[in-house]
Amino acid sequence: MVKRFILFAIVLAAVLVVAAPALAFNGARADYTPSDTCKGCHQNMESIPQVYDRWAETKHAGSNGEHQNTSLPYGSVCAGCHTGNYDPGKVVPTPTATSSTGTVSWVSGNVTPDTAHQADGDSAMSELAVGCSSCHQSQSAAHAAPQANLADPDICGQCHSRYSYTVDTYTVPPVPYRTVDANGSPVPNPSPTTLIQPQMAIGYAPIGNAAGGWVPAALTTSLNIPAPGWTPTPVATAAGFAKLQTFWTVDGATTRWQQVGHDGSAAQYPEWASSTSGHAQALTGLTSQPFWGSLPEATKQGCLECHSADFRISKEAGNSPTSTDARYGVTCVGCHTPHDKGTVRGVWWDELDSQLVGDTRDVCTNCHNGEIPAGKSATPGSAVHHPMKEMMDGYGAVDVTESPSVHKGKCIQCHMPPTAYNGSLARVQRAGNHTFEIIMPDVAAAASPITVSASPTPITKGMPYSACSTCHGAPARPNETPDPHATYLQPTIDQRQAAMHRWNDQVTAALTTAAKKLGFKSTAAANAAINKKPMKKWTKNQLRFQKAYTNQSYIASEGSWGIHNWGYARTIVLTALSQAKSVTGR
Repeated sequence: MVKRFILFAIVLAAVLVVAAPALAFNGARADYTPSDTCKGCHQNMESIPQVYDRWAETKHAGSNGEHQNTSLPYGSVCAGCHTGNYDPGKVVPTPTATSSTGTVSWVSGNVTPDTAHQADGDSAMSELAVGCSSCHQSQSAAHAAPQANLADPDICGQCHSRYSYTVDTYTVPPVPYRTVDANGSPVPNPSPTTLIQPQMAIGYAPIGNAAGGWVPAALTTSLNIPAPGWTPTPVATAAGFAKLQTFWTVDGATTRWQQVGHDGSAAQYPEWASSTSGHAQALTGLTSQPFWGSLPEATKQGCLECHSADFRISKEAGNSPTSTDARYGVTCVGCHTPHDKGTVRGVWWDELDSQLVGDTRDVCTNCHNGEIPAGKSATPGSAVHHPMKEMMDGYGAVDVTESPSVHKGKCIQCHMPPTAYNGSLARVQRAGNHTFEIIMPDVAAAASPITVSASPTPITKGMPYSACSTCHGAPARPNETPDPHATYLQPTIDQRQAAMHRWNDQVTAALTTAAKKLGFKSTAAANAAINKKPMKKWTKNQLRFQKAYTNQSYIASEGSWGIHNWGYARTIVLTALSQAKSVTGR
C-alpha cells in the first residue's frame, strides 16, 4: 500500500508540474518538464532506467558553472544552449559593480528560475542546465516517442552547431554596455551592444513536434547550418560573436575544417554533417547499394550493428528491430553517451570530458574491424572487410607473422586534431574536429592563415595541427624554423603509400595471371568457383591463389596503405604477391 501511495504521489507531482505551465511558465515553452520531475522515477524506481544520478555528474547538468550570471544576459549567444527552455524575450538585464576594466558587468534580474519566478512564470529559462527536456522535449512526449528518435543527430545539433543562424527571427532586447565617468558613475554607451542575436544557435527552439509523441523535425527547419561556401542570412557581415563560421582554405578551395569556434568547440554537428568520411552517410550509403535488397535479413542486421546508431542502441536496450526500422547512420550517440560523464579525458585538454561510450582505444575499433578473432588469421578465399583494428594490432593476414603497430590506440590523435581557434585566437580549441578526415602535413601547412585585429597588433595564425603533429610535431632546432605540422614526414608518407599502391597493382596483375592458369577468365570468377568447394578439396595452387586473394583484400579494404602499420602492411602485400606468383597451374 505504501509503495502504491509513493508511486501515485510521484505520478501526481509529474502531472502537476507538466500542467502548471498552463497558468504560468518559465522560458519559451509551456510543455517543458524540469529535470527534477524526471528525477522522481529515474532515480528511485528499479524498473526504470536509472540515469538521473549519472546525468547529474555530466557537464550538461552543470553547463554554466561560475559564469552563469555573467554569461546568461547575453542571450542566445550563451543561454540558448546553456540552459533549459530559454526565452530571450524574458531577459531583464541588470548592471552590477564596476569591473577592473572600467566597464559595468551585467547579470539578469530574473536569471534564476527560483520559487518566486516559478510562481510568476517570468524567468528567462526553466532550469540552469541542459536538462532532460532539452533533448527529450517533455515528459509526456519523451515517453511516447519511438526509441529511434534518441539517435537523431539533430537533437545534439541544435546546440553543437555553433555559429548557425536561425531560420526565424526573434525580437530580443540588447544588453546596454556602459562605461563610467571620472566619478565612477555609469554612463550609457551611445552604441548599445547587439550581442543578444537571434542569429546564433538557439537551444530554446523546439526541434520537433511534441503532439502525440515527439516527432523530430529536420534541424534545418530551425537553423541555417554552416558549411563550406555557405551564404547564410540575415547578417552575413556580422562582427564579433555573431560573425560567420569560417573555414580553412587550401589553394583557394574551402575545406571542411573550421577556423574559429566556441571555446572547447561546439561545432561538431556541421563538421560531422559535411564530412565525406561516411559516418553521416553510413546508413544511406549502405542501403542504396544494388546488393542490399538481396541480402538475407540476418546479414542486413549484422551490417546495421555498425551502420546505424539507432538500430544498435535499440538492440542494446533489449528490443528486436529489423532492417526496415533503421533510420540514422553513425550519429552522436553511436560514440557518445549523454547520460554519463565517462572516464576518458581529452587528448588536447585534460579537463575535457568527451563522454565516450568506451575507451578512446576501443570506441573506433568497435566497428572498424574485420571481425577476425584475436591472434587468428582470415579464412583463405574470404574478402576481409575494414580490418583497421587487426592492422593496428598486427594480426589477421594469411601466413604473415604478427607485428603490432606503434599507432595502435591513436585513432583520435590522427583523425580528429583540433582545427579551430577561439574567437580571439588566444588558444586552439580543445576538442577534436568531427570530420574524421586526415589532414596531411603539407595540407595543414598550405592552409591560408587567419588574421584578426587585436590590440596592439593584428594576430595571424595558420592551421594549428596536422594529422601527424600531435605526436610528431617538431620543435625548433638551432637556426631552424619550427615545423608545427610535421611536414618533414610528408615525403615518407608519400613514398610509402606510393610503394604500397605499386605493389598492390603487381598483386592484381599476378592474380589475373594466376586465375588464367587455374582455368578462369578473371580473379573474381576463380575466387567464386573455388569457394564453392570445401577447402580440403582445393589443390595447392588453388589454396595459394585464395591466400593471395584474401591478403590483397585485407590491404585494399583497410585503406591506410601502410600508414597504420607500415611493417605489417608491407609484409602482407609482398606475401600476397609471392603467393599469387607461386600459382603454377591447376
